[in-house]
Amino acid sequence: MTVAKPSAPSAPREPSARALRYREHRIPRRHRVFVNRNLRLSTIRAIGFDLDHTLAHYDPLPVERLAFDLTKRKLVEQKGYPSEILDLQYDPQFVIRGLVVDKKRGNCLKMDYFGFVTRGVHGLTPLRPEERRRSYRSSRVRVGHENYVSVDTLFHLPEVYLYLSVVELLEREKGGPLGDHSRLYDDVRQMIDEAHADGSLKSVITADLDQYIRVDQELRTVLEEFRRSGKKLFLLTNSEWAYTDALLRFILERGRGAPAHWSDLFDFVVVEARKPTIYMDADAPVAVPETRDLGLRTPVVRGGSASYLERAVGGAGEHVLYFGDHTYGDILQSKKVMGWRTAMLVPELDREIAVTQEHAKDFERLSRLSGERHHLEIEKAAIGREFRRMTLMLQEESTDGPESGRRQELAARLQAIPAEIAALDQRAGELHDEIEALRARLDRAYNRQWGSLFREGNESSRFGHQLKDFACVYTSRVSNFLHYPWNYYFQSPVSYMPHDF
Repeated sequence: MTVAKPSAPSAPREPSARALRYREHRIPRRHRVFVNRNLRLSTIRAIGFDLDHTLAHYDPLPVERLAFDLTKRKLVEQKGYPSEILDLQYDPQFVIRGLVVDKKRGNCLKMDYFGFVTRGVHGLTPLRPEERRRSYRSSRVRVGHENYVSVDTLFHLPEVYLYLSVVELLEREKGGPLGDHSRLYDDVRQMIDEAHADGSLKSVITADLDQYIRVDQELRTVLEEFRRSGKKLFLLTNSEWAYTDALLRFILERGRGAPAHWSDLFDFVVVEARKPTIYMDADAPVAVPETRDLGLRTPVVRGGSASYLERAVGGAGEHVLYFGDHTYGDILQSKKVMGWRTAMLVPELDREIAVTQEHAKDFERLSRLSGERHHLEIEKAAIGREFRRMTLMLQEESTDGPESGRRQELAARLQAIPAEIAALDQRAGELHDEIEALRARLDRAYNRQWGSLFREGNESSRFGHQLKDFACVYTSRVSNFLHYPWNYYFQSPVSYMPHDF
C-alpha cells in the first residue's frame, strides 16, 4: 500500500500500514481496534462522535446508582408504589448489555446467535430449564414485538435492574405471580426518562463531574490528530447544549494547549439530534440560542437531518466514520440509512479482555478436554459400527470346518467390545463433569449470572452477533486510534468455515 510522503523533509517517516500490522502485537489488547469489515482511514473525509459513553465516559457505579435511586424515589412519590421500594439497593453486576426484557412475564433473557433463549431470570430468581422451555418453547423470541425490550445501552442497566427488583419485591409480598408485568416496566421507563428530561439526573452529574466522569487524557490528542490528517470532525448527540457544553468543557479544556472552547476541535456540532429519526428526517436545523453570544467559530445547531450534516462537513456515505455506543441508534441506523462506516465503543471490552487473558490456561484446558471428548465420541461410534458389522459376519460363519477358527476370533472380539465401550462411556462422563465445571467457572469469571457479554456457550451471544453485523470496527475508547497511523488500513481477519479447521 502506498503511504503519503511527509509534509516536510525533516518530518519523521510515517510507518506503513503493512509494517504496523506486523507490529500490532506490541499494542496491548485493551488498546487495540478490532475489525469486522475492512476500513481504510485514508478514504474517510469526516468523522463523527456521539457524546455519552463515547467522548464522555461515565464512572459506571456512581452514575448507575444515581439513576436507580432517583427512579425508585419517583416510582414511590409519583406512581404510588410501596415505600419498601426505597430500601432496594443497586447491584451493578446483575444486568449486562445485550439482554432482552420480557416485560409481560417479568423476565430478563440472554439469547445466542440464533435468537434462542439460553438463560434467564424471573425478577431476581434464575429461571429453571423447564420454566424457560415452557415459556419460550425452544423457539426464537421476536424482539421487535411490543412485549420485549432490548437492553442496548449502558443507560438501560439501572432501569432493568430496578424493574426486576420490583417484580421480585411485589411478588414476594403478594405470595405469588403478579400476572402481566408490562405496566410496571412502562412506569419504570417513564420515571427514568423523566429523571433524564427534568434535569434531576444531569444536574447532580454536572454539579460533581469529578465523581461521575472518567477523563481520558488522550482524547483531545486523538481529535487533534484526526484534524491534522485532514478529517472534518462533527459531534452528533441527543443531549441538549447545556449538558453537552458542561461535559466537554470538563473533558477537553484541560491542561496545556487546551482550545479556547472545546467546539474549536469540531467543524460542526449537532445537539438534541433526535437519533435515530435524524437519519430519516429532512428537516432544517435550528440555531441554539444559548450559543449566540459565545463567539464560537464552529456552527452549533439543534436537530436537522443527517443529509444536511453531510453537506456541512463535506462527506457522505462510506466517506463518513461515526463513533457511538448505542447498537441501534448510533451504529445500525447510521449504517443502514446513511451508509456511514461505523466504530462502536464498548467500554466493557477492557474487563472482558482482562478476564480472557487471566484465564488463558483454563481456556486451553477446556479446548483440550473438549477435543478429547470429541475423539471419544468418534471412537465410540467407530467401535459401535465394528460391533454391528462383526455380529453380521458371525451369523454368516460356519460352526465347523476351516472357518470355525475365524468364528472364535469374531466371538472373542465381540465379547471384548462392550467393556471397551463402557470404558469410553466412563471417561466421557468424567470429561463431561470436568468440562461443565470448567465452563461454569469461566462463565462466573465474566459475570456470575450471564457469563461473557460476547459469547453464549460455543456461539456468539446476541450482543456479540450484533457487534459483528453492525460495527465495521469496535474498541473500548476513541483514543485507542492513537496507536495507529492516520492512513491505516484496518483489515478484518480471515474468515474460516468449519471445514477449514
